Amino acid sequence: MSDVSKKAIVEALIFASPNPLAQSKLVSIANLGSRDELKKIVNSLNDEYEKHGRSFRIKPVAGGFQFFTERAFAPYLREVFSGKNSPRVSRAMLEVLGIIALKQPVTKPVIDKIRAADSGAPINSLLEQNLITIRGREKGPGRPFSYGTTREFLRFFGLERLDDLPDETELAGLFADAEEDATPEQPLETIPAPDPDEEDDREETEDIQA
Repeated sequence: MSDVSKKAIVEALIFASPNPLAQSKLVSIANLGSRDELKKIVNSLNDEYEKHGRSFRIKPVAGGFQFFTERAFAPYLREVFSGKNSPRVSRAMLEVLGIIALKQPVTKPVIDKIRAADSGAPINSLLEQNLITIRGREKGPGRPFSYGTTREFLRFFGLERLDDLPDETELAGLFADAEEDATPEQPLETIPAPDPDEEDDREETEDIQA
């Protein structure tokens, strides 16, 4: 298998997947030698896209790779995609999400105290949209649930792993962009394709949290 055909296979796989495609899956299907080889191929593809002035790039997100349109095209895409393919996030939801992102795992009483307001409704909405998940229960009175962010949170904000989270000031700016246009960068529409196997998801999640 030539390098060119490997590059084409990687490009086709990422383009056809509606969700970030796990690196281990890409390495296996494209018969690559390592993740380093995969990253070199992705970098080469992005260099070609930039050279030819294309409107999209391949970006590492949520432990895998996905096509994204460049931010410069957001005003045009907003006319078509606003509210269709991404979660709707209110200001209260973003406040709660910011607290959870920075302090996870964290309980509702702690979130309520920081916000000086009840956070039950925003937490439920974030759970429904799979941006947060229940991590467990804390010891103590009432044994409240503790919450953390999900892979969908990483995908939604275009982050590769939790270590890529910005500081509080930068995070506030990131969330402000999300409040304005629902999603900072718009994933490309693709044909239906199977999600990565649950085993691959677990493997990539371990890499993210390591």
